[in-house]
Amino acid sequence: MSDERSEASLFSSADASRSFDLLAYGDPNIDYVFETARVPLADEKVLGRRLGTFAGGTAANVADAASRLGARVACYGRVGGDADGRLLLAANDGAGVSNIFLRVVDEPTSAAMIVIDRSGEKALVYAPMLREPVDEVALSAALQQSRLLYTMPYDLDEFRQVTTLARTVGVAVAIDIEAAVAPDRERLDALLECSDVVFMNAGGFRATSDAAITIDTVRPLLDRGPKIVVVTMGAAGAIACDRTTSAEHPAFPVKMVDATGAGDCFNGAFLAACFDGRSLRDSLAFGCAAASIAVSAIGARTALPNKAQVNALLVKQL
Repeated sequence: MSDERSEASLFSSADASRSFDLLAYGDPNIDYVFETARVPLADEKVLGRRLGTFAGGTAANVADAASRLGARVACYGRVGGDADGRLLLAANDGAGVSNIFLRVVDEPTSAAMIVIDRSGEKALVYAPMLREPVDEVALSAALQQSRLLYTMPYDLDEFRQVTTLARTVGVAVAIDIEAAVAPDRERLDALLECSDVVFMNAGGFRATSDAAITIDTVRPLLDRGPKIVVVTMGAAGAIACDRTTSAEHPAFPVKMVDATGAGDCFNGAFLAACFDGRSLRDSLAFGCAAASIAVSAIGARTALPNKAQVNALLVKQL
């Protein structure tokens, strides 16, 4: 095949006999969503309205998006034995995401309070579950049934432990980097060295670089180890590079209702396209199209599209 298929297609052929294409590592959480005219400042009260309670969590959102777009997906993590935990398990069932590796534990489910302003932009507070040591036996068993591990690597020591297990059984690693995950170059380099596919939003890129986001400034990140690097820029579109090719794609015109989970949808869609064997360029377009649909309703997963919807939008834009 020509270079146009690039390294994105690697995930479509490796270990296809395994039960799951993607293993989403991380506890899902409940999102309590409120709308205000603007996000309040310190020591300030503003009026708003509660928009609802929704299934969320970075890795879990990616899992849901990828599953709706045809990938075989499982979640690995924990939920509480409460109503929130039951809602999350049911949401996975509805999206076709396997709960086989999710444990129900005796503590409150992870939660986030999300405040959305009138433009659709958001601010949030996240309350995770208590940390616990990695269960290497259980995780190794899950990895042996999977082709790619996806996670948001907040804890570097834990991430290194998890990626060592993944690589021992031949599983590729995909991560999402935002500013809070890699606030300095040393931390960024450590994460890049452990990863095969790296997603970054504009804030994550700018946390360690003053350069404009271009193919020429994104491509050097590959020198630290990853096979693919993707940077999303919201309304400015996205850029993707691998060792042989690069691509840019503009954002699709959209009336944004809620940006919550848009990046997660993009990541899940991009990976689902890779599993389908699409080229780097086509995977980037597929991710941009999916994310533009996802922002059309309140809630991180409410408007997640299926493959027919994304393909129809791509055809419409030709």
